[in-house]
Amino acid sequence: MRSLFTLFLVFIAAGVLSAQVITVSNEMSLQSEFVYDIIGQVGEDILVIKDGVNDFDIQAYDEDLYMTWTKEDEKLDSRKSRIINVIPDDDQFYVVYSNDWKDTIGIQVRTYNPKVQVDYQDTIVLIKRGLLRPRFRFVKSEDENIFLMTEIENERIVSAFAYNLRQRRLLWESKFDFTNINFREEYRKTIITNEGEMFLIFEKNNFRYKMESHSMEFFRYRKEDNNFEQLTVPLPEFVTYDAYFTYDNVNKTLTTVGLYSDRNTGITDGIYHLVVDRALTTHQLSTIQYDDELVADFHGKYNPKRESLYNLDIRDLVLRQDGGLLIIAEENKEYERLSYGSRRDYYGSSRFSVDYYYEDIVLVSIHPDGSAHWQKLLPKRQYSNDDEAAYSSYFLFKNPSYLRILYNDEIRNDNTVSEYILNGAGDITRRSLMSTDNQKLKLQIKNAIQLSSNEMIVPSVRGKKLKLVKFKY
Repeated sequence: MRSLFTLFLVFIAAGVLSAQVITVSNEMSLQSEFVYDIIGQVGEDILVIKDGVNDFDIQAYDEDLYMTWTKEDEKLDSRKSRIINVIPDDDQFYVVYSNDWKDTIGIQVRTYNPKVQVDYQDTIVLIKRGLLRPRFRFVKSEDENIFLMTEIENERIVSAFAYNLRQRRLLWESKFDFTNINFREEYRKTIITNEGEMFLIFEKNNFRYKMESHSMEFFRYRKEDNNFEQLTVPLPEFVTYDAYFTYDNVNKTLTTVGLYSDRNTGITDGIYHLVVDRALTTHQLSTIQYDDELVADFHGKYNPKRESLYNLDIRDLVLRQDGGLLIIAEENKEYERLSYGSRRDYYGSSRFSVDYYYEDIVLVSIHPDGSAHWQKLLPKRQYSNDDEAAYSSYFLFKNPSYLRILYNDEIRNDNTVSEYILNGAGDITRRSLMSTDNQKLKLQIKNAIQLSSNEMIVPSVRGKKLKLVKFKY
């Protein structure tokens, strides 16, 4: 019998009366050799894929999360086919995969309609292989219409190609020969824009003893020029230990936001904000220090000797249409310890256990000119052990009027799911969404997907059982 419950929660947020509906699907079994992924809304159904090596299964759910049909053992071309990525679209989805022949590797794509029937198949590129199988990095554009694959050889990018899924055509393909770049230490990010332009970002001399030569280097490639444009931005005032890179497809700018320090890795004294124009001709660099209230909230009390924050990673950037942005950083730590009572295993190796701590969220809003707007701390405490932090962290739900940050209060079977609601002015409301007591749910919130401006799907994995949970605001 299908297990379905619907909860109606009524609350007041920002003076507006709202209703929320939570729907839970029946469970499906997961096997260790399968990987699941929520494709999202394709046509009238919500699709979930369980992919193996060269085939996959599809489960389809209606808007009430009833499983309406399944498609099992959808085969690719051969046993040597390998799924690279699955990309959703409104009324179709794409499977990008590789095929392996005697001396050649082919990168191919299939377009499936909502009933998982092949509408189109294309061989994008053929690559001659040597003794070793080529390795690739896969990157998608913000609108998920263009994907980029870069070929990696000896840890260096040696070639790349970009493909437009909706137009069903190869945009460009090129080989590269980089000099004077240490990819192992200096490579930071590859970005593909909605127009098919590629950006590569490197960071040089990010050491205290080389700080005067510290810089960020940007390379731009587009098919019209068939070569690279380059810009070097000096950063001699500080070293960095974390950064987030994105391309603003509205304002046509490349944005870098990072944490800087003049001391040890893991300690941040502030945030740097670097904006580069699309043509790599101009840039704007600014730094922002943490205000006293944020530092006091982070450490629990005000201490004039404490000006730094610890163990932060930048998780998200929310870009504003005017060029401003919101930075979302999260405090997290991992500790490896010797398992109690198991000092040595059968082969004489020590057995270790890993503790995961995902804690406070730090918000920093920045004006288009790089100056500080507001800074806030959202308290959160999550602890887990030996679970790869699968149930920790948060999910960012975006809406034109507000943002929601959803998270598990605690990492356990019986738990409360909460959210912070914030607007552009920095006004924040916290509330509890639901309890999982006696519901056999364990939500992997950071793996959620947003379906629309008022709907999202969150996977629940408890043991080897998967359920879908839909939140509708």
